[in-house]
Amino acid sequence: MLQIMRAPQTFADYAALGYKRLVPIIPPNAPISETSSLFKRIGTPQDSRGKAVGVRGANGWYGYDWLNQPDPDAADLNRWQRMGAGIGIMTGQEALAIDADTLDQTCAGKILIAVMEHFGAVPTRIGRSPKALYLIRLSAPMQYTRVEFGPLNEQGRRVSRVECLSAGRQFVAHGVHPVTLQPYVWTTPLVPQHQLPIFAPEQVQAFMAHLREILPNTGEIVTEGAQTEIAQASLRGDPEKVRAAVKATPNNSAMFGSREAYRDFGYAIKAALPDDEPEAFEIFADWCARWEDGDNDPDVVAADWRRMKPPFRRGANWLYELAEQHSGGQFQKVDAFFDKLPDEPESLFPKDAPERPEPITIKWVAPLDWEGVTPPVRRFKIANMIPDGEVTLLTGAGGVGKTLLAQQSMTCVALGRPFLGRRTAQCKVMMFLCEDSEDELHLRQRAINKALGVGMADVSDVLRIASRKYMDNLLCTWDRATGTMKRSDVWHRLRDDAVKWGAGLIVVDTIADTFGGSEIDRSQVRQFVQACLGRLAQDIGGAVLALGHPSKAGQAVGGDGTSGSTAWHASVRSRLYLQHASQDGSGPFRRLENRKANYGAAGDTFMLRWHAGAFDMVSGKTLGADDMDALGGGAEGSASAAADAGLAGVSGGAGAAGGGAPAMSDVIDDALLAAVVEAAGEAEPVALSSSANARAYAPKVLRKRSAVLSLYPMDDVEAGWHRVVKAGRVRAAPVGRKANRMPIMSYVLHTSADVFN
Repeated sequence: MLQIMRAPQTFADYAALGYKRLVPIIPPNAPISETSSLFKRIGTPQDSRGKAVGVRGANGWYGYDWLNQPDPDAADLNRWQRMGAGIGIMTGQEALAIDADTLDQTCAGKILIAVMEHFGAVPTRIGRSPKALYLIRLSAPMQYTRVEFGPLNEQGRRVSRVECLSAGRQFVAHGVHPVTLQPYVWTTPLVPQHQLPIFAPEQVQAFMAHLREILPNTGEIVTEGAQTEIAQASLRGDPEKVRAAVKATPNNSAMFGSREAYRDFGYAIKAALPDDEPEAFEIFADWCARWEDGDNDPDVVAADWRRMKPPFRRGANWLYELAEQHSGGQFQKVDAFFDKLPDEPESLFPKDAPERPEPITIKWVAPLDWEGVTPPVRRFKIANMIPDGEVTLLTGAGGVGKTLLAQQSMTCVALGRPFLGRRTAQCKVMMFLCEDSEDELHLRQRAINKALGVGMADVSDVLRIASRKYMDNLLCTWDRATGTMKRSDVWHRLRDDAVKWGAGLIVVDTIADTFGGSEIDRSQVRQFVQACLGRLAQDIGGAVLALGHPSKAGQAVGGDGTSGSTAWHASVRSRLYLQHASQDGSGPFRRLENRKANYGAAGDTFMLRWHAGAFDMVSGKTLGADDMDALGGGAEGSASAAADAGLAGVSGGAGAAGGGAPAMSDVIDDALLAAVVEAAGEAEPVALSSSANARAYAPKVLRKRSAVLSLYPMDDVEAGWHRVVKAGRVRAAPVGRKANRMPIMSYVLHTSADVFN
């Protein structure tokens, strides 16, 4: 008897084991949104609840384009966990699933023995026994492969199969089985992803060939997107000729009696038109809609199309041959290669041409037209940070405090209070927040009000907050066939509410909840920023602040805080990046950087501290101050106090709630001086050098020794060291002797007596 081992229980548990490519699974019997294509499958054999990927919205669960999603971050995993989704793992080279789909005990036993012979004891998942799934890794990519076996059903198909689930598929790792309504279990424990045994594709293919020998009534081994040496360029065709051939080809069970035959036809269309995939998909979708023996689900057709990957084996020529054989004379293969001569016109004089559409006009301005005209002043909601009439992007890792910072800054804008020492243009603000509950937002607003010294009544007429947690929040969708964007009903509701109330600034949190496209598709990203968020800003005559999560590379040390396509950075006029000041992501300090400012100086940096539910401003570095109040110096000696107290002594009154704070250069300089004094007082001499190549390079040594300096980038610490040396605030001096009696050189304060004579 197999011993059932306890498997990981949460998305976070699976991520901790290295399974990063996770997806949420719709639970069995979950309510489905009536607007979802999954709704019409309820109660049919195609009811995929318990196995299909999806998320929960306000009106029920619905599917989404998970194949193109980036690796989920902690916020995504927590959100899926809270909505009660099952846990799916996307398959591929790093996690190949061998799915033995049979209820025959004898055949299941033979498959298990074959798995042991070829792969040994590997992680095994059971949902509906004796069906089983076995998990391994591959040394190289491999196409989806399967073999069918056993008796035939009423449709003439073998009832059992073994599949090798590769890229473009997923399996349920944790959840409830839709038939047994019992949890899936790992009878052989799941191991960390990097500990999965590795096998070559050839070894897996040998295993599948072995199954054909030992299982009853097996069919041929089927692969999709199989390797080929065929030159892909030879498969191309003319779009109009391909369309004509497909239109002339019947779609019925007599010609396309299996799923593989239907997919082969799609593969050929995709191979024939590789440079115009939207048109290729339209041709395929139209052909699928003409199936004479039933109905093809458009979502299934689109999903199958996305899984069709090159290299291809058939193309335009094969389509032409099929059309000629089965079109009853409607299509001749020769027509694909030679254009027909046009019929002689009835008259030498053509008929009147149709009226041309209204011509497009372009407004051209001669610079002399501007002579004597005062140009408009650049306007900002927050000076040099959030330009009016534009989209600003604020990115940061999950849990760093983006929503809190946005809520705090928007409260300042709504009240007309300074934020981070910068002027704000007072206006009404609406916040469309998809990650936090109303209770959490209430608690945050209370803490923000306390930091600002205001009450709820002070902001009630100028601030509106909507909690959209667990709701359908997509602001736009894309037509899979044409690639065009359509603004959703949610977008129109948000726009109408903002216009009616007179909002001048809208916050959208987050992109992951509101963007229905692919983050790596430049065209879709640009359409979303300009025609969706930018249109919001235009229609309200104000600005939009959008919040997003950076990719792993974007939030790594030295990362720029971006995710997916560079079009995110290119399409917005201003971009802010919030990150933990400490490299390990601990502690209350955050660093806010202005990474892009089309209408000002980029590079401004602010050190913030989380305190009592709100952010304080500790220090700031400003590269341009034309359109803002200069950062205040605070109380006399505040920079030194902040450094000596480990940045803990700055009050909320001088922070993000209003006023100013010490300049970042002052904090760093004073921290360097304090670190020099501390080093000089050590019993063991501490060598310091101004040479960047020296082991005792002062900025590097002092940054490691100082809790304050460790919060700032090395470039800023080096700049501070050059300042204090150039200003003569420190000087070189011997602080001891080496074993060979040579002096140990270091630095001391300029006013200090020699430490070592």
